[in-house]
Amino acid sequence: MILSSQTLHPILPHQSPHSPRPILSSNKPIKNNKTPTPTSSEFGTLLRSCIETRSLQQGKALHSRIIQAGFDRNRDLLPRLIKLYFTCNGASDAQKLFDEIPHRNRNVYIYTSMVSGYLENQMFNEAFDGFFEMLENGVKPDSFTFSALMKACVQLGSLDLVVQLHCMIAKLGYGPSDLSVANSLINAYGFFEKFESFSRIFDDMPMRDVVSWTSMIQACNRSKRHGESMELLSKMQFEEGLKPNALTVVSVLPACAFFASLKKGQAIHAFVMRNGLNSNAVVAAALISMYSQCGESDDALVVFDALEGAPNVVVWTSMIEGLSMNGRFDEALRLFEAMQVKPNRITLVVVLSACSHGGLLEVGRRIFDSMNEKFGIEPRMEHYACVVDMLGRAGRFDEAEDFIERMKVRPNGSVYGALLGACQVHRNVKLGERVALELFELEPSDAGNYVMLSNLYASTGRWEEVGRLRVAMIDRGLFKSPGYSWLEMRDKIFVFGTDERADLDC
Repeated sequence: MILSSQTLHPILPHQSPHSPRPILSSNKPIKNNKTPTPTSSEFGTLLRSCIETRSLQQGKALHSRIIQAGFDRNRDLLPRLIKLYFTCNGASDAQKLFDEIPHRNRNVYIYTSMVSGYLENQMFNEAFDGFFEMLENGVKPDSFTFSALMKACVQLGSLDLVVQLHCMIAKLGYGPSDLSVANSLINAYGFFEKFESFSRIFDDMPMRDVVSWTSMIQACNRSKRHGESMELLSKMQFEEGLKPNALTVVSVLPACAFFASLKKGQAIHAFVMRNGLNSNAVVAAALISMYSQCGESDDALVVFDALEGAPNVVVWTSMIEGLSMNGRFDEALRLFEAMQVKPNRITLVVVLSACSHGGLLEVGRRIFDSMNEKFGIEPRMEHYACVVDMLGRAGRFDEAEDFIERMKVRPNGSVYGALLGACQVHRNVKLGERVALELFELEPSDAGNYVMLSNLYASTGRWEEVGRLRVAMIDRGLFKSPGYSWLEMRDKIFVFGTDERADLDC
């Protein structure tokens, strides 16, 4: 399939075109100003400040002065003006400014500013139209153009677009030696869990920076290659001599948590302390999560209490979740009540889940009922699923069904999955079968739903039904995901599947 506007538009959401209209006319008389005229470099600095503070009126006034000073066709200032209008006022003013620029003055930076601006505003058709116009006018995209488009492909969830852009990148002569392009390709293929693709790109790179290694670690984690991600951290430091940054640390800690490798997690924590990263809230949240998943919630509390400055909502949420997953439900709720920042929707999922697992039904219902009024958060599907799980665990199936019927949105697989899980706990076969039928219709290719119903049958000794269900799975080409085990020896982690054996030199 060839990448073109015709092939892309069926994939992308429809956006309405913009009518070009002059944004600021250079023919209007402007009063003389006695202050010295800034240089183009100084104008650029002032524009950057307006962008950072989202000061549209000041930016427009600055645009007028740029016209007065004769810099209105300056190729360095035009991309910043475009970014200003995209950032502060959406796409229309940016498009008007772009339409006023003569074709001969539209360089790669101007086109890339337009493409990036449209992408930031989720206007994918316009972004790719700008990209095609760029190619038609003989302007070669640079690494920043492709990096922005790769992010768009990920947002659209389109692996086909990633592959097509990758082919175009190769044709235009961008190889593994271009760090920005290679890193964006690793991120994109990593998102789609294409291990062979992003590994090959990484291996072909003649030079790798910290971003390359961090992107590779993230891609391995997403592809459930946690062992490789931990090995990459060691190679990065001891073979390449590169120092991990905060994002690298945050990226590798989930692998430590996955293997419950407390020793490696503690070593990373020591690195964090030595390098002054302990004041970073994102790093703190990752450490809290790692310690909690390793069963060391007291150590997680130490990280939480030692954080300099007020914890943000991510840190609070991580700590509440950490207490909950270690069975400290009452403490988790007390911490939630003591929060010094407004909770977000993820915080409320964590709290509702704590109520569910802790058997705190009435508290959980009260929190759910007050979500909109108290916190200004409209319940989403994940919140509904928590309440269904809460009611199901308590064996209150009639209330759970009634709750589902009264939902403001059509329930999805997570809601019915929560109810089926509760049926398995309480061995409610009759309701479980009805719920499973809903799940099979909603998620026909999800083997996990068949496995849950099979386990429900097995728990009640209905082995004929178990056999029939497994035959149905095979007929539909559905297979249960294989289980994995791991063994940590001599600072190495050995991973093997259920159909493998580990030969270790002990």
